[in-house]
Amino acid sequence: MVDAARQPLIQVKAFTEVEKVEGFVGNFKVTLREKAKYVRADRCNGCAACAKVCPVEVPNAFEMNLAPRKAAYIPMSQSVPLIYNIDMDACIHCYKCVEACGALEAIDFSMEDKLVEEEIGAIIVATGFSHFDPSVMSEYGFGRFPNVITAMEMERINNSAGPTHGALIRPSDGKTPKNLAFINCVGSRDKRYISSCSNFCCMYSIKNAILAKQMHPDTEITVYYIDIRTPSKGYEEFYDRAREMGIRFVQGRPAMITENPDTHNLTVHGEDAMLGQVIAREYDMVMLNQAAIPQPDQNHMSSVLNVAQSPGGWFMEYHPKLRPIDSPTDGIFFAGACQGPKDIPASVAQGSAAAARASRILHSPQWQIEPTVAVVWPEKCLSAQGKACGMCERACPYGAVDYKQGVAPTIITAKCHGCGGCVGECPTDTITQLHYTDAQILSQIRTLLATEPEKKILALRCHWCSYGGADLAGTSHFEYSANERGIKVMCSARMDSDFIYEAYRLGAGAVLFSGCHQQDCHYITGQLVGAKRAARLQGMFERMGMSPGRFRVEWISAAEGDKYARVINEMQASLDELGPEKLHDEIERMRPEMAKRITKLPNIPHVQQAFNRADNFQTIMLHEVKAK
Repeated sequence: MVDAARQPLIQVKAFTEVEKVEGFVGNFKVTLREKAKYVRADRCNGCAACAKVCPVEVPNAFEMNLAPRKAAYIPMSQSVPLIYNIDMDACIHCYKCVEACGALEAIDFSMEDKLVEEEIGAIIVATGFSHFDPSVMSEYGFGRFPNVITAMEMERINNSAGPTHGALIRPSDGKTPKNLAFINCVGSRDKRYISSCSNFCCMYSIKNAILAKQMHPDTEITVYYIDIRTPSKGYEEFYDRAREMGIRFVQGRPAMITENPDTHNLTVHGEDAMLGQVIAREYDMVMLNQAAIPQPDQNHMSSVLNVAQSPGGWFMEYHPKLRPIDSPTDGIFFAGACQGPKDIPASVAQGSAAAARASRILHSPQWQIEPTVAVVWPEKCLSAQGKACGMCERACPYGAVDYKQGVAPTIITAKCHGCGGCVGECPTDTITQLHYTDAQILSQIRTLLATEPEKKILALRCHWCSYGGADLAGTSHFEYSANERGIKVMCSARMDSDFIYEAYRLGAGAVLFSGCHQQDCHYITGQLVGAKRAARLQGMFERMGMSPGRFRVEWISAAEGDKYARVINEMQASLDELGPEKLHDEIERMRPEMAKRITKLPNIPHVQQAFNRADNFQTIMLHEVKAK
């Protein structure tokens, strides 16, 4: 950080929050709130004179509240930039800091927050992670028993610059503990709280145990664990080193910690899975290794940056394997544990990768984007006719639709990511999506249903997930009905109701509406838009008396090839159970209603020409079938 601050082309803005992000790749406009420090940065030299005379002490968050700090303070001794700050919530306005500052006159109580707008080419998000609060796990007594501490508190106790100057002591009486217990996976791998693994807590538990053992060789240390996970280079050797030092490892998650009120010693109750015995052992102090969780303001930052979140609240990358650094929003990149739990080497590597990815944008006069963007036919728009609408704007998660009532909307091409949500929601088909136009998709539907449509299962799949699931089903040789016919669109939000109506008008036996799970959507709210439309269709078809299984909505990930195959086979079983005669009668009964709902389709540009081509193809196919 010191090197970064000394680099003339890097500007460090400490004590600053991101208020708003507008624009698009290469042309972001970022509004920053520079919070008032009440100390002038151009005059403060970090001499600490103000802190020395300040009479107010409050808990120091950096020291995990194990030590105090003054109302005039810096967050830590290595702060960059080294400029003091006045905590106005704690300040009593004694003005001793003003007197101590003297001729520098750096203290300025009239300072106010300032909003600054910056033009930015690329953004790297490196907001890190937070720790699970173990106080909610009453069985471990954190917050009630003084000698139950967290891993971060142990970090500060072990640190020579920490509150105890590196001396290992018990909070209850200041004595050196002779018997220590470390409990791993506190809150993680626990269905009640965080079901996932935190990736690095096994390693920092072993690290803290080794540090404690090195400082106090006679101390007995026990590590309670579910599984020891040491997957990276040198990690297993580090684990072996801990065992060679005499650190004991017990497999089993402790069930409860109790305290002796007289000595404040702690008894850990649990099971030794290796011995198959219930155990209860007494310790002087217990350390809890909490789960890694997203920052408290992760949801706010996700909204400000307009990026999606994956399960658990972490920021979601564009593609977990092919583009793990990129966000779904072009020009925004991730580094470190904001994307998910990572250790130091992985965070450093990702930081370097994110810098390299961002530099590509900064050194390019032009930037290529995906060509699947939306375009508008202004003459068809309800808004241009003076009517209220705005459905396209509400459907776009990227703010790419510039909508004002009374005029046709315009698409900000650089902000459009091609989900097609605005296209599917538009009631007058004013908008289309390049490479996935209505004409192209309807042509595919007509062609796929050209012969024996009542036997076909038309599957609409989203590009990122259900299409990948279907592909995996094939490459994994899962058996499913040969009557399935698939069409790819970018997102379930693009699956227009007209596509389903036309498929049933043509006599399709069944239609599958499939996309990603909500938490996996690459288009932030795209799946939600698609799910609402699918629910409306499902309810309408039920009211029409459509047989169960002929229209099905399923959310399938790219890894669920087995699910895709099972769904198709279940739909085929529904058609078989219905039988050809009942199916034929139902298709003919519903055909007029479906035809009423698509009377506007020929008015969409290029659709009629596409229909003519598809009809010609159908005629050729029928001749071939008859010839055979």
